Amino acid sequence: MIMGRIWITLVRCMALTLALSFILGPALAGTETGEFCPTCPDWTNLEGWLAKKEAYERSQANGGQQPNVNNNGINTKANIPVEKPAPTYPKAEIVASAGSSFNGRVIIDVRDPEDYQSGHIPGARNLYWNDLSSGGSLDPVTAEGILRKAGVNNSDYLLIYGDEEDEDKGADYVFWALSYLGHENLSKLNGGVDAAWEVGIRPTTSQSLVGESNYTVHIVPWLLVDKISLKSILDQPEVQILDARDFADYGRSRLNTSIPFEAEKLYDDLLIKDAATLEELLERRGLEKDGTQLVYGTPQAYSLFFGLELMGYNATLLEGDWWQKTGWAVSNVR
Repeated sequence: MIMGRIWITLVRCMALTLALSFILGPALAGTETGEFCPTCPDWTNLEGWLAKKEAYERSQANGGQQPNVNNNGINTKANIPVEKPAPTYPKAEIVASAGSSFNGRVIIDVRDPEDYQSGHIPGARNLYWNDLSSGGSLDPVTAEGILRKAGVNNSDYLLIYGDEEDEDKGADYVFWALSYLGHENLSKLNGGVDAAWEVGIRPTTSQSLVGESNYTVHIVPWLLVDKISLKSILDQPEVQILDARDFADYGRSRLNTSIPFEAEKLYDDLLIKDAATLEELLERRGLEKDGTQLVYGTPQAYSLFFGLELMGYNATLLEGDWWQKTGWAVSNVR
């Protein structure tokens, strides 16, 4: 009787093992043989897959000795640490920390007037980001008038800040917009207005009196992809297309040959990540500084544009969602 029960238990265990191997086998294996597949992206854990791909390529270069890399992309084998200088942002001048000096900069608060009037950085002028647009797109003529009313001069060194929790990405939008309009001396406050309060800057409600200027825009056409230029830029082999939206939106519709790159991956607690982390994120996706990166999926694309500029890449931006009605759009929704 006892031997019969033991036999039944063993049979059940064997059946369960076979079932689990059948279920888990394909999920854990990159190929049918269980080996890692360097051409089969795991979209559910892209960062982990990219790290495994790096390890796989290094192992091939070293005669097939592949290090252990877990699902989070961490090498589980002990390595001898190698001292390397910490990377810095290639264009560090376009980002300012809240604890740095703002002397010599014209500070621009891009929040709505109500938020500005409730408390802003001393000396800041209000230039609501949404006022630069017309019909949901940047309007250079309107923007020029707004900049003149704010007393901004072409030679001013501007420091832009907003509310980093703003889903419309107001500060990143204004950074891209002014870059497109040809303003050369431009930077953004890392962490926005909250970072200013955290370092002890005391908000004020008083407004600075400024006179109108004769600001003149000088369009930089290659910073905006429109309906006319889309085809020509997609035909260029050195162009890499990045979808800045979350993966769910990417799965519903996307530009053909684009890869997902959620803009939020560049930020940690509303602050732009350090240069080493950004460098790793960008290099894993095979981005080339000698090429061009087309970013789309606004408003998130404005943040991705800023991150690419900070790291010295050649980014251009497609504004709006009109691309979804073109022949280059791929949709999984039926």
